[in-house]
Formats: sequence, C-alpha cells, structure tokens
Amino acid sequence: MSEQNRTLLVDVGNTRIKYLADSVDDSIRAVESFESIPMDQVAEIKVATVSRKDEIARWSTSVGHPVRIARVIRQHRGLTVAYEDEQRLGVDRWLAMLALWEERQSGFCVVDLGTAITVDYVSHEGLHQGGYIIPGFGLMKQALGVRTDQVGFGGNSENIEPGLKTEDCVDHGINRMVLSLLNNIEQELQGEIPLVLTGGDAERSSRFISKGNLIIDETLVLRGLRYCFE
Repeated sequence: MSEQNRTLLVDVGNTRIKYLADSVDDSIRAVESFESIPMDQVAEIKVATVSRKDEIARWSTSVGHPVRIARVIRQHRGLTVAYEDEQRLGVDRWLAMLALWEERQSGFCVVDLGTAITVDYVSHEGLHQGGYIIPGFGLMKQALGVRTDQVGFGGNSENIEPGLKTEDCVDHGINRMVLSLLNNIEQELQGEIPLVLTGGDAERSSRFISKGNLIIDETLVLRGLRYCFE
C-alpha cells in the first residue's frame, strides 16, 4: 500500500486515542481528541472502540473518510472465542489475541495492563480458553478514595515494599497485588507458551518478573485491526 493510500488504525480508549499509519511504521502516537489525528493521505480508517461510538460517527462525518469499526467474530482466521455470546468480549481483547494468533500461529497468554487489567489464554490450536478481568492501577486507587494523580504505578513509583504513609501503602500494595498476579501466571505457564504484556503499564510491570518467555508488545490492538475485516 502506498503512503498516499494508507490505512489509519485507531484504538479509542477511555482516556486516550492511539493510532498508527499502517504501511508507514509501527510507532504508536497518542492524542487527546479525534481532531488531533493527522489525516494527510489517508484512504481508510479502521477503529477499535468499546464505547464513544457517537463521537466516532461525528468525526467520520467531519473527515469525509469511511470508518470501519471492528466487532468480535466468534471464529475468524483460525481463532475461536470462548464466550458463548462473543459480543460480550471486549473488542480490544479480541484484537490483541487476533494479532498474536495471526502472527504466531501458536499458544500464548496475553495481559493488557490498561484502565482494566485483562488476561486471556489461547491454546496452540487457536482456542480462546477464557481469562480474567480486574481493575487497573488507577481504578484500584479510586476504589480506595485515593487521587489517581498520586505517585503510583501510573506515575513514578515501582515500589512494592511496605509503605510508611497511607499513600505509599496504597501504591505499593496495588503494585504488589498486580505483580503477584503476573508472577503467578508466569509460573503457571512454565515457559511452555509466552506471556505477552501490553498496555500502558506493561513496561513497568515487566521489571519485576522473570524475563524467561516474556514479550512486551505495545501495538497488539492496532495490529489486530489489520486482520479483523478480512
């Protein structure tokens, strides 16, 4: 695909909009609003979103380009979703699994450390085996009534030692909980399939677990958009 006819891949999250220009590179760029996304030489737009569809519809009208919104397909390109009602599965989770399956054709466990933390297992046969969902770092802080702009995993702290003041106790406790989850998963996998981390806190989280069969991959959801419409 020439740069003049490139496809724009867009991941619309709860707090940020991430995009990359397909066929140019795999560098993710983040913006606060749809209007901040450059539209030069774009021929088509593919979007992943769990919500904000009204905003996307208005943006589509304003830019004058066709916008294709991804939806979960129960069986697609050899990947089979475990959910009985596949539309209840978050499209971002499905796209991450789809990208990994399409490019690896073997089993994996993918953990997305974003607003929520999601875990999904896929077998060597391409069968989704279910997963977990827990609140992300910021949501756990909010549940305890702590401001999310306090120092924490979403900010600067990577500490898991006992805290000596309330804010540190919250931050370090949440860090330790999530890192315990990741270490438990890694031990469960026993290196037989890779543990793949994605999302905003993936890099930080990886520093506290074994580097055995660990992969950090920040563009999974966006790459999944390449395969979901074919």
